[in-house]
Amino acid sequence: MMSLSPIEPVQTLIPMSTHDNELAEQLADLTYELLENCQVKIERTAHKLNLTVAEFKLLRSIGDDEKVAAGVLANRLGLSSSRLTRIIDGLVAKRIVKKSVCGKDRRVVEIQLTPEGVQTSDQLKLMYVTVHQEIIGLLPSDAGESVILAMQKLRSATHEWIKE
Repeated sequence: MMSLSPIEPVQTLIPMSTHDNELAEQLADLTYELLENCQVKIERTAHKLNLTVAEFKLLRSIGDDEKVAAGVLANRLGLSSSRLTRIIDGLVAKRIVKKSVCGKDRRVVEIQLTPEGVQTSDQLKLMYVTVHQEIIGLLPSDAGESVILAMQKLRSATHEWIKE
């Protein structure tokens, strides 16, 4: 798991109008609730495929034809090597991934989806798209594109914020 740096105390809030402050509070609450709901969505999808959430996330981070060094996966997922090894061992036992030693550097372990893993990954993608189709179906018929546009703008803004 990624180690979190201690939160520095906020000296002063950024001066904002009352309206902007209310918007910031609403955004904070909405993003937190959305994050919680996404976690539930991931847990349900993983459970249907007999995967743990960690296995689900690892599968989502490997391409069908990709051979990935374990260290690269650990960085992608923000995991320690020992935690990643346990997750990989679980997927190996389920015959979803295979481990091999890199030909160039025998210290590097590479991970690749097995044919069963590709099939599971395809199922995972299909289930995930289906879940999102259901969510879009719950929106008013004319809201889908507006929601996507707003989410794209929010993503861009958070990318900019992360760079700071």
